[in-house]
Amino acid sequence: MRHRWLPLTTALSRAGRPLTVLASILIFGAVAGVIFLTAGLLVAPVRTLFVALLSIVFALPYAVKVAQVTRALGRPNAHARALRLERGAGPRLYDLVEETAHRLGLRSPRAIWLTMTFESRVVAAGRDHDLFLGLPLLDAVGAEELRMLVAVALLRSFGGDRLTGAAYGAAMRWAEVLVPAVERPAAPGANVAAVVAAGWVWLLDLAGVAELRERYARESAGKLSGVGEVESALARAAMYESYVDEVFWLALIARHSGNVEPPDAIAQLRVAAHGPMPADEWERRWNRARAELKLATETLPPQDQQQTRASALVDAAAVFTRAFDETWRATNALNWAALHRGVGTQTARLEELEQLASTRALTEVEARQRLLLREAREGTPAVLEELRAWAVEHPSDPVGLFEAGRGLLAQQDASGIPFMERAVALDERYGVDGNALIAAYLRANARETEATDYRKRSEEATKDLEKGLKARATVAKDVTVSAHGLSPDQVELIAQNLGKFRGVKAATLARCEPSILPTIPLVLIGVRWKRSAFWFTIESPPGVLNRIAAVALPLQVVAVDMSKVAAMRLPPAEEIYRIARVAWRVRLAGWGRRAQLVLVASGILLIVVVGVINRDCFPGCWDATAVFLLTPVIVAVNALLLGGAPDTSARRAVAFVASAFFAGMFFFGGAWVLLLPVALIGLMRTPTSVRPMMWALGMGVPAFAMGWLVTTV
Repeated sequence: MRHRWLPLTTALSRAGRPLTVLASILIFGAVAGVIFLTAGLLVAPVRTLFVALLSIVFALPYAVKVAQVTRALGRPNAHARALRLERGAGPRLYDLVEETAHRLGLRSPRAIWLTMTFESRVVAAGRDHDLFLGLPLLDAVGAEELRMLVAVALLRSFGGDRLTGAAYGAAMRWAEVLVPAVERPAAPGANVAAVVAAGWVWLLDLAGVAELRERYARESAGKLSGVGEVESALARAAMYESYVDEVFWLALIARHSGNVEPPDAIAQLRVAAHGPMPADEWERRWNRARAELKLATETLPPQDQQQTRASALVDAAAVFTRAFDETWRATNALNWAALHRGVGTQTARLEELEQLASTRALTEVEARQRLLLREAREGTPAVLEELRAWAVEHPSDPVGLFEAGRGLLAQQDASGIPFMERAVALDERYGVDGNALIAAYLRANARETEATDYRKRSEEATKDLEKGLKARATVAKDVTVSAHGLSPDQVELIAQNLGKFRGVKAATLARCEPSILPTIPLVLIGVRWKRSAFWFTIESPPGVLNRIAAVALPLQVVAVDMSKVAAMRLPPAEEIYRIARVAWRVRLAGWGRRAQLVLVASGILLIVVVGVINRDCFPGCWDATAVFLLTPVIVAVNALLLGGAPDTSARRAVAFVASAFFAGMFFFGGAWVLLLPVALIGLMRTPTSVRPMMWALGMGVPAFAMGWLVTTV
């Protein structure tokens, strides 16, 4: 552990965001210094143009990027996905938590928040802290077990060595920043935020500090009622959590995927957490939890269904359940609709294959697809023997071997291991998941030594796979391509992702046959950029191409610049995306609105400048002339602000007249004439109907004259 530097890194990590901004300012200062030193070698007219051009091209995009990174470095709001439990709705739960904190000699949490998961953790809230408890967790454990979980959660962050406690809290905060930044790499500033957060997590040695805090928390919590009770509570929570993740959610989707509306998932989740597991499943979950949590206890805890669950301490549990159900439905509405459409597509394809099977013999690919579609519809147990038979009859089919091994291992059948090993040997893409599935099966059956070996194989396969995929991502200019061969749904998914990038004008799709990892399909996306794709931005084409290729498909996707790879401009490469041609009137209106926003900023700047210049003579010099000067500007600024959305003809007319006022003021305003082109561009956003257009033209002339009169004051 980097313990020597822990006090310094902990103190600095608390100011991580300001330090990032400071570093950005220093970098900007260094670049600006180079610009001004270079400008000093130029003659005066060229110097001014040089500095202005670089300021526009570099300074503004850089400032936007820094703002995006600063925002991405913000800690996710944990309270946004939780509901606060007021004391009146759960007084007994508050009493239990406060009594536990008092016995440990720690401060009680400021408030208790309930979530939809199995979590039990402490979240800092200024100088205080809040306790987050999952409502399903309360259904899975009893009151005394909950006391142990609360004690461990509090002791992880507080008590004992203050240095490691502070480092643990700081590292966990940066870990919360790192996770969404890695999961959503296309988000603005996420790539830099991920690097910064990962650096702080490494400097704070999260793994080492967390191990120390966990050991201390368990030992100290064990003083309340024994280490065995602490380990039993931790194990029960972990057992139900893994059971829900791997069994409950799959069963829920299978039961309700045919429904148009999402189900009451949280209500059903609570029932599952409250109910018993099959005896063999309980034992497997115990073996897994004991290995993952490194528990010393070897005795299998009983499933005590007569025990009163901790959820009874929450009087308003039913109200929270309904609220969580509504939230879950709203959050997953789009995903559920996509799932429902996917199920419909699978059903249609299965019916098509069944029809084909009645007229001719299916090909090997069609027969395997029909078997897997039947498994998705009927469940793995219904087709388990057919999966086994397929693997025996087709020993050189890695896909069939993998699916058979997966299905058998899911049903706790050890005969799936040879099939899985054979699939891994035939196809490199199954090395990671295949070895991980075998390791999970062995761990669940208390064969930890063998499981460790397979986990190491999975880690090695991950490194080899990443190395191979990285090498394949370098596409030669003279590459040979073929038809992409993807399904319409997969093509649509890629096209939807392309629509998120404004700089993409068109895109083609093709397949490449690489020599590295040849069993893994490689699909190329050829991107044609707009001319203005990288104006006023510090993003590079390679970075955007990587984000375009980040599509959730069971193959490798690589995006390339179409202008550099000739094969992506010609058949068999297929065009799958092209932005719609925008009418010239719409383009002019768009540029006009942007110019009007610049006029708003210039008007506000003018008001501020006048106020600052005349601040020392108030109220003497603030007479009728000052009112005559400022009032039209204030009215024009507000007219431009109100002339935005919704984009109606009447609002355009109001904004047109305000732009005419600024045009008159800038035309006769001396140095302000430099902004005259902006006002003229603002006039390009014209009304779309006759009456507003006539009104705008009629009022535009006196507005222009008013602008001239303002300059005479």
